[in-house]
Amino acid sequence: MAQGGDDTAVWRVGGTARPTAYAISAVVTGAAVVRWFSWALGPAWAGARSAGLWTGLAVGVCTFFWWAILRVRLEIGPEGVVAVNPWGTQRLHLDEITHVTLGHWGAEFHQTDGFKTTAYALGDMASGQTVNDRRFPEVRAAFERARRAA
Repeated sequence: MAQGGDDTAVWRVGGTARPTAYAISAVVTGAAVVRWFSWALGPAWAGARSAGLWTGLAVGVCTFFWWAILRVRLEIGPEGVVAVNPWGTQRLHLDEITHVTLGHWGAEFHQTDGFKTTAYALGDMASGQTVNDRRFPEVRAAFERARRAA
């Protein structure tokens, strides 16, 4: 958990997912840089094609990891809950939420209208397995603090 401004608590994907995303992105990007350096030393069509392919792969890999892992986060503060997931951002006011539980993909915020919003940042990319996250008590405590302050 990181502390944001104005008593906002922030969680990001944990476990080995973030370091793995950074490492794979760095390796693929490094391979593209090496290919371009090699092409600069001896320009040839095959070298440019190889460098271009590796650059495209690096852009794709980096974009995927940013979208699926690195930008995903959960914020709980006095304004409410913000869950940034791969498919979008959900903003919930504290008075819309009845309670929070731990589900298959992360923290689930149950709403007064019967819907629930899942925060994937807490799921650590669990692949649909039941999550046993030691960070969940922190989320519940931050949620209760925010509700008391509101």
